[in-house]
Amino acid sequence: MKKLYALLAILIVIYVVFNVSGMAASLDNNNVTDNVTDNVTENLTDNTIYVGASSFPTLDDFNDSYLNDTTTSLVDKDGMAIYVSEIDNSESIENIYNNFIGSTAHTSTQTIDQNGVTTYFVYNTGSESYDADIFFNKNGQNYQISGDGIPLSNSDYFINHCKTIIDTLNITSTS
Repeated sequence: MKKLYALLAILIVIYVVFNVSGMAASLDNNNVTDNVTDNVTENLTDNTIYVGASSFPTLDDFNDSYLNDTTTSLVDKDGMAIYVSEIDNSESIENIYNNFIGSTAHTSTQTIDQNGVTTYFVYNTGSESYDADIFFNKNGQNYQISGDGIPLSNSDYFINHCKTIIDTLNITSTS
């Protein structure tokens, strides 16, 4: 009887080894479909930042993280953050901007044409830093870019990156 148990144990070990090695061989990247991993890998390798149904190329020296379905945060090595959001399309961007400046403390506003895109800037300036909210509509989608606590010495750095985002932001899907 002990020989029978020993033979059974050996067969079980052989069966387990055979199945584990076979399973490991089938787990190469070509045979495994993991949508979450594939999407993350795609986002990391295609140098694109996604915001809702829109995207733009990655910015040098910024790391991105997705806060929710419509907002992405970009943070540089010094901790300066730029938030990019798709916002409600049920109102015109002018109305959204006017409602925002009517209900929010601010020290100045500015409207510019950024390569054919009417762009509304709202600033709240302190003694050493400022907060900024930027509103625009591009390709039929309303957007807001925000930054808080931007050192006055980094103003050009912040604004130039925002302009790059505005220039390169495009709708990438209809979902």
